[in-house]
Amino acid sequence: MSRPVSEGPLSLPPDRARLSGSVAAEPVPWERRAAPRDPALVGRALFHAASKLRTSRWWPIDATAAAACMLLAHRLSPVFQGDPLGPEPLRAAFIYASAFVLLAYTVGLYDWDVLARSRMTLVLRGLLCAVVAATVTVVAFYVVYYRPIGRWVVGGAVALTVPLVLGPHIYVLVQLQRRRRRVLFIGRSPLMDRMTRAFEQASRPLCQVVGRWTPDDAHRGNGDDLVELARSRGVDEIVLPTSPSNVQGALLPALRCLPLGCRVRSEADFHEDMFRAVPVAEVSPEWMLSRGWDASDHLTEAVKRLGDVALAFALLVLTSPLQLLLALLVKLSGPGPAFYRQTRVGHYGRTFRMLKLRTMRVDAEAGEPRWAQGDDPRQTRLGRVLRRTRLDELPQLLNILLGEMSFVGPRPERPEFVATLEKAIPFYAWRHAVRPGLTGWAQINYPYGSSVEDAVRKLEYDLYYIRNFSLATDLFIVLRTVAAAMRGAR
Repeated sequence: MSRPVSEGPLSLPPDRARLSGSVAAEPVPWERRAAPRDPALVGRALFHAASKLRTSRWWPIDATAAAACMLLAHRLSPVFQGDPLGPEPLRAAFIYASAFVLLAYTVGLYDWDVLARSRMTLVLRGLLCAVVAATVTVVAFYVVYYRPIGRWVVGGAVALTVPLVLGPHIYVLVQLQRRRRRVLFIGRSPLMDRMTRAFEQASRPLCQVVGRWTPDDAHRGNGDDLVELARSRGVDEIVLPTSPSNVQGALLPALRCLPLGCRVRSEADFHEDMFRAVPVAEVSPEWMLSRGWDASDHLTEAVKRLGDVALAFALLVLTSPLQLLLALLVKLSGPGPAFYRQTRVGHYGRTFRMLKLRTMRVDAEAGEPRWAQGDDPRQTRLGRVLRRTRLDELPQLLNILLGEMSFVGPRPERPEFVATLEKAIPFYAWRHAVRPGLTGWAQINYPYGSSVEDAVRKLEYDLYYIRNFSLATDLFIVLRTVAAAMRGAR
């Protein structure tokens, strides 16, 4: 069966400049014809380092800077008489830095591709993190240590956050915008065309497509023209087609660009890094297995399961009154049960009964399974509010306690849809390699899906999560889900 290729929306980069070229040359070993070293190699290396910091690797810098802000605020305070490096300022610095980093993940302070559109957005998000982190620090000192923190210290820490914490963010963002990552595509493929269209539609991207080079089919040469093209246009990254038949004639010319400081990788790897999603319609099982699929990391699995149980139990106790109140409101809002149980496909394809607060009319399906939509007309008035704030998912804490779900993972789908999707979408069954989640990478990056095309897009994000799983990623997704729920509440 042919694999579907969807033109769904992508979020992110490059510019509108698209150039093309073609070469034909006699094969000459690149070791004997190596290109001279680019004089701007050091600057390009610094750019690559700054580009990597656009991800979550930035948090240690923010944590250090935020802690320094709190310590410096104690030192500059006109009323604080103690040692600025004493136990009390150090505790305050630790709490302030920890709260700031957690809030930075929550509000999206590391979403460089979003922040690139507006520096004011970066400043406002950073100030929000600083104010809330300072509030958390004050409350923690009152509750835990029964000690106040002076308003001079609190105000000073927030004021110092702008130059010491947000300043580096703004500087790197300006540099990334001034000197965008320059990408050269080799060959042509549906995935390259799809990425090019996404780049053209992006506003203020951090990448720039500077050309497309196609080796001559009749004379696949050593690529002297490719080297000159990469040098003249300051190419940072060369993207090869994933297909082995298409990459053979282009690999050697691309490798000859390595002395210029260019990075060479496949289009699938490039897509996964830039869009943080796996292009399922364009990759092979060999590529999917390139990092291996390991089910033997029992320590990480145990830590995740322990965290799921502890957090689910605590939230179940804390939200029980709220759930009972919501169940009563659902019951009073119209005919039908307050809770709704539905069969879903879980870990390793096993089915289970997922619990939710009912948000739709009792005749929503009339015996025929139907896709749920973001603004589904079958929703009740109360159900629309519950789904927008995600409060209807609270009963699934019980599914987490029973081990049928996790806090983070692919959302479980109904068996009727799974049977269809596994036939239509490559690698769809692979999402069952992990426990389904209350929230997930697809949920914070893509809206409700109501078609096979939407299922493809969400699977791309689910497989990215599975291939790049870490406990830190789980924490990041949970924090972003909380922020999404708060935005829904507003």
